[in-house]
Amino acid sequence: MKKVLFFVSSMICLSLSAQTIVTENFSSLTAGNLATDLTGTTAGQGGYKIFGGAVTDYQVTTVDASHGNSLQIISGDNFSSTANTYNRFAFKGITPVTATTGNNILKGSIDIYTGPATGAGRITADLYDATSGIVGIGYDYATKKIVGKARLTLISTGATAYYSINLTQTNTYPANTWVSVTFTYNKTTGAYTWITPEGTFTFTNSLYSLSPGLDPTEYDFISSTLTGNTVANTASLDNFSLQYTNTSTLGITDVKTVGKVGIAIYPNPTSDILNINSDSKVISVSVVDLTGKKANVRLEGTQVDVRSLPAGTYLINVGTKDGISTEKFIKK
Repeated sequence: MKKVLFFVSSMICLSLSAQTIVTENFSSLTAGNLATDLTGTTAGQGGYKIFGGAVTDYQVTTVDASHGNSLQIISGDNFSSTANTYNRFAFKGITPVTATTGNNILKGSIDIYTGPATGAGRITADLYDATSGIVGIGYDYATKKIVGKARLTLISTGATAYYSINLTQTNTYPANTWVSVTFTYNKTTGAYTWITPEGTFTFTNSLYSLSPGLDPTEYDFISSTLTGNTVANTASLDNFSLQYTNTSTLGITDVKTVGKVGIAIYPNPTSDILNINSDSKVISVSVVDLTGKKANVRLEGTQVDVRSLPAGTYLINVGTKDGISTEKFIKK
C-alpha cells in the first residue's frame, strides 16, 4: 500500500511541476550583431529574426559581469507621427509544448536593464500568436515604470485588441538599473498578472472580457519610441524564461487590481470602418502605408472610414492628450 501511495503522490507532484517552454540567457551566442536580415525573414544567431533600423541596433553584449551576455536593443533617435520607422523588433518562434495535467498558466520572466532612460518609448517582452499579442511586460523610458500588456475584448462591440495596461505603481526604476519582472496568463480563465518589485497586479474592468485558451507561437523583444522622443533609447534584456505552471507553484499573494487600458483599434482586419478605443479623448489620426505615403481618411468621433483605401497593411497614428500611439491594421 505504501508503494502505491508513493507512486500516486509522485505522479501528482510530476503533473504539478512547472514545464519549461523557453529559456534564454544569450550565453550561447557570440558578442556582436544578433542577425543581419532587417526584413525579419532570415534568422540570425540562436534563430532570432530582426526587423527595423540597422543590424548594429541589435547587439549581443555584456552589460555587467554578473549577467554575462545580454541582448541590447537601440531604438531610432526620433518619433514620426506618420510612419514610425524608429521601432525595433527581435523575435523568435516558440516550439510547441503540450502542458501536462494541472499546468494551465503561462509564466514569463525577464530581467530588463533600463539603460540611460532619457528618451520617450518602451522596451517590452511580448507573447504572440498568429492573430496578435497575448500578454507582455516592459519598461517605459519616460515614466521609469513597468507597464503591462494584455489581449482583451470590449464587451459592447465584441472587438478584441492588444492593450497596454497601466499598473498604477509608485515605484520608479532609474537609469542603468536591472529590474526583474514577470507576467502570467491563465489559459483556463484568461486572467493576467504582472509581477514587479512593487508587487503583483491583476486586471479587472467590467467593460472588457478576457481571452482564455490562447497558445503563443512567438516571443518578441520590442523597443518602440513615443511622441517627443529625440534620442536613441538603449536597453538590454536577459534571463528570459517561459513555462507552464499552476497556482500552487506560483504562490502569488497580495494582489493589486488595475483596470485602465491604453489605445486599441478594431476590427482588425477591416473592410470599412476602423474603431478606436481609448481612455483619453482622440484628438487626431493619420494613416500611412508601409512606404510612408499618407492616406486620405477622416476621423468621426472614434471611427475612421477606410473604405477608400486599397487592400493592404497600414499604420494608424492616434493622437490623444497623452501623446501619439502607432498601431498596425489590415484593410481587406
